[in-house]
Amino acid sequence: MPEQEIKVPEHIYTWVDVDAHLAALAADGQWPDWLHECDAFWDGLEMTIAPQASPQVALSWLSDAFGVNSTKTHDGETVLQLDDVPERPSARLLPISVRQRELEPSRREPRWRERRIVRGLGEPLPHPESPFPGNVRIAAMHSFKGGVGRTLHGVALADAIARRGDRVLLVDADLEAPGITWMFSTHSRRVDFSYEDFLALLHSSEDGRPDDAVKLGAAYLPNQMIDNVIVMPTRRSLRDIAPPRLEPTDLLTPDRSIYYLTESLAALADRLGARTVLIDLRAGSSELAAPVLLDPRVQRIFVTTISNQSLYGTLRTIQELGRRAPTRADDPASVAVITQFRQEGHWELATNAATLLRDVITKTLEPIAQEGEDRTVDRDVTLEPIFSVFQDRLLALPASWEAVVELVRRQQLAETLGPLVEGLVVPKELNLTEDAVATDTISVVKIGDLASQREALSEFARRLAYAETADDTDFLPTESLRNMLVSHRTEPPVCVVTGAKGSGKTFTQLQMCFRKTWRDYAQDVGVEDVTLNALLAPVLVSKNLSDPTGERISEIQRNASASPNAKPATQLELRDLVDNALRSEPTNVQWRQIWLTCMARAVGIDASPDDAEQKLVDFAAANTRIFLFDGLEDLLQDLLDSDVQRQALRVLLVDCLDWLRSLRGRPLGLVIFVRRDLVQAAIKQNYGQFSARYSDYELKWNHFEALRLALWVAQRSGALPQYTSEGAASVKNQDLSTALHPLWGEKMGSIRSREARSDGWFLAALSDFNEQIQARDIVTFLKESAALSVEDSRWPDRLLTPAAMRKALVQCSLDKIRAITEESPQVGRLLRHLGNLATDKKRIPFIPETVELSSQNLEILAANGVVFREEDQYWIPEIFRHGLSFKATGRPKILAIANLVRQRNNLD
Repeated sequence: MPEQEIKVPEHIYTWVDVDAHLAALAADGQWPDWLHECDAFWDGLEMTIAPQASPQVALSWLSDAFGVNSTKTHDGETVLQLDDVPERPSARLLPISVRQRELEPSRREPRWRERRIVRGLGEPLPHPESPFPGNVRIAAMHSFKGGVGRTLHGVALADAIARRGDRVLLVDADLEAPGITWMFSTHSRRVDFSYEDFLALLHSSEDGRPDDAVKLGAAYLPNQMIDNVIVMPTRRSLRDIAPPRLEPTDLLTPDRSIYYLTESLAALADRLGARTVLIDLRAGSSELAAPVLLDPRVQRIFVTTISNQSLYGTLRTIQELGRRAPTRADDPASVAVITQFRQEGHWELATNAATLLRDVITKTLEPIAQEGEDRTVDRDVTLEPIFSVFQDRLLALPASWEAVVELVRRQQLAETLGPLVEGLVVPKELNLTEDAVATDTISVVKIGDLASQREALSEFARRLAYAETADDTDFLPTESLRNMLVSHRTEPPVCVVTGAKGSGKTFTQLQMCFRKTWRDYAQDVGVEDVTLNALLAPVLVSKNLSDPTGERISEIQRNASASPNAKPATQLELRDLVDNALRSEPTNVQWRQIWLTCMARAVGIDASPDDAEQKLVDFAAANTRIFLFDGLEDLLQDLLDSDVQRQALRVLLVDCLDWLRSLRGRPLGLVIFVRRDLVQAAIKQNYGQFSARYSDYELKWNHFEALRLALWVAQRSGALPQYTSEGAASVKNQDLSTALHPLWGEKMGSIRSREARSDGWFLAALSDFNEQIQARDIVTFLKESAALSVEDSRWPDRLLTPAAMRKALVQCSLDKIRAITEESPQVGRLLRHLGNLATDKKRIPFIPETVELSSQNLEILAANGVVFREEDQYWIPEIFRHGLSFKATGRPKILAIANLVRQRNNLD
C-alpha cells in the first residue's frame, strides 16, 4: 500500500482542517526544529517556537504549509484565511499568535487523536519499561469494519487456549456493539462484574493504582468462568443500550501510566490465575480501542475479509500503529486473519491480500540485529497470515455462549487458529515420565553440563543419520508402522513400503529384523493383540551395512532358516543371482521364479528358479515366515534407463506379491522397502491404484511425527535426561511444542521476543513444496545444530541455539541436494544447473528465462517439491534454497506458497 504524500490541503473550512493538517505534517516529520507546538482552536491558531526563532520565519513557514495567499494581515494581526464561497474574498479568518519560549516535553498518550499538536507526533509513543505484571500475555482482536468474524474467531481462540489447560480472561471491550456480552448473558445468566465496572473502578482510583478494580474483579469474575474461560462482558445489563458513561481514554490522566488500562488488565488476570487476556475491541478507528492497540506489548490480531474496504482499512490501521507504536524485539508481532472467502474463485484474491498484509506488518517491526544470519524463514514463519475459509454454518450464529462454542468446535475453527493458540499459551516445560505426565518445571542447565549434552546429541545423531552405521536398537514408532501392524494382527503382511531417500526405509527394516518375530516387533511398536508369531527373514539388505550390523543380520537369517542345519545364502550369493538374471533378459514368469528363489535361499532352502515355487509351497505347508527386502537401489542402479531392471522390479512388486496371496491360508508374508521414485519408474500403468493400495504404509513424516522424532533423538542421546524414551514417544500431539522447549526453546530468541516459534521454524525450514520432511534431514539438522551450539554459552535454557539452527540449515540443504541427486539423476542434473548459475541469477522468485530452464524441466523439479509456480514466478523451499545459494528478494513468503500447495493438492 503506497504512502501518500502530504500536500497543501485543497479546502480549509474550519479550525478542524487546520488542526488535522498540522498534525499530519508533524507526524510526517515535516516540522522545522524550532517549531515546538501548533494548536488550532475555534477562535485562533497558537504557534509556540523556540526563543531564538523568528516569528516572521514562523509565519512564512505557516503560509507555505497552507498554500499561496493562505495568510494575510488584517486589522494589524496575521490571520489564516479559511475557505469561503468561491470567487469572493474570504471574510472567514483565524487569528494567529506566535509565542517564543522553551517548551517542556509534552506527555504523549495512546490516542488516535492526541490533544496537543507537537513536533513529537513524528516520533513513536514511549515504549513500556517492563513486561506486563506476572508475564501475562495480552492479545487484542481488531477489525476495521464489523461483520468480518472478529468476535467469533475471538471466542474460538479463547476456547482453544482454555482447552489446552490455560485459564483465559476474555474481555468484551466493544462498548458500542458488544457481541460476546449478548452470547454470555442469554438465558438470564448472572453477570456480577463487567468491563464498564472495571473502567469505573480504575477511573475512581485516587492514587493511580488499580488495587480496588483488581480486588473486586478477582472476587466476582470467577463466577463468570465457563470451561476455563473467564468472561468479562461489556456491562451487567442488556437493557442498557446507551453509549458508555466512561471510555478508556478517560483513564489517561497525568497521575497514571499511559498504559494504565492494559497493565491493570494484566494485573487482574494475574490475580485470577489467567496467563492470557484476550480482548475483543470496537471495530474501526475508535478511541474505545486506542489505549489497547497502541500498547506494543499487546499482540494485535487483525481480522479482515478480502473486500476492498475491509482490507485497505486494515492495512492503513496497521501502518498507523507501526508509526505510533512499532513492534520491538521483545514485543509480539501482529497477526492477520483473512476470513469469509471461498477456496474456489477467491484463492488468488486471498493470497494477494496475504502478501499485502505480510508486507505492511513487516514494516511495523523494528529491525533486529541479524549478525550475518539468513532469517528468511524467521520472518516468514512469524508474519504468515492465517486463512479462515468461508463456512456456511458460521453465517447464522446461535444465541447462547455454549451453542457458539459447540459450533466453533464442530467446525474446527481452533485448528485454523493453531499458530495463534501456540503463541498465546504460556510455556510450560514438560517433565515427561514413563506415563507422559507433564509437570511444570523451569530447566536451566549448567554451562559445563550443557556443552557435554550438546556433544552427546551431535554424536548420537551422527551415528543415527545413516541407518547402515547406526548401532542403536531402539526406534520411534510412526503411524505407518502402526497401520501395517494393525492391518496384520493375525496373518503375515504382503505389502510394499515406499519412501523417499532418507525417509527411514533401511532403518525400519533393520529394526524389524532385530526384533526377530512379528509379534515382538508389534510389542515394541505398541500395537496390542497381535497374535502372529512369525519369524522375520531378511532376504536382501543394504550393501552398506557396518560389519557388526551385517553379522547381526546373518545371525537373524540363521535363526529364521527352514531347519537348524539349513544354511541361508549370503548377500553376495543372492546379489549374484539377480545380477546374472539382469544380463539374460528373463520373462515375467522367470523373474518371479528368480525372486522366489532368493526368498527360499534366504531361509536355507536349496532351491533354483525351476523348483523354487514348489519348494516354498512345501515349506509353507508347515511353516510361516515374513520375508523382508531392502537395498533394491543397490541392485538396480540403472533402473531409470534400463527396461530389464524396471521389469525385474515390477515383477517383484506385483507378480510376487500376487503369488504369495494365492497361497491358501497365506502362510508367507513379504514386506518390500523401496524408494518411491523407483516404483513410479517401474509401474507406468495404474501407478495411482498401486500407490493407493499401500499408501497407509508409506514412510512419510507428518509434522507431528517430525517433531516427535526430534524429541525422541534428543532423549535417546542422553541430552535430555529428564525425559524417558516411553514419555517422548507417547506425549500427546498438542503437547509436543512445549515438550521441545528444552531442546530449542519456545522461540528463536527470548520468550518475549517477536521471533518465530522454534517448532514452526523447524518445520518450515526442512519441508519441501510437496509438504514432505525426511527423517534423515531431521537427524542431520540435529547433528549439525548441536555441534554448532557446543561453544555458545548465551542460551542456558536450551540445547540448540538460534544461531546454530540457522547455520545448520545450510549443511542440511547440501545433504538434501546430494541425496535427491543420488535418488534421481535427472533431478540431480537440474539441481547442478541451478547451482552453477551466476550469482546475479540466483534470486527467488525467478522466471524460467533467468535460470535458463524449460517448462518441462521446471515441471520435473515441481514434481519433486524443489520449485513451485505462482503465476509466472517460481519459488524454492528453504531446504533446497540454501544449498543452491539462492537469495530471497523482496518479502519472503515461503509459508504462503506451502499453504497454496496444500490447498491445490487438497492436503488440508
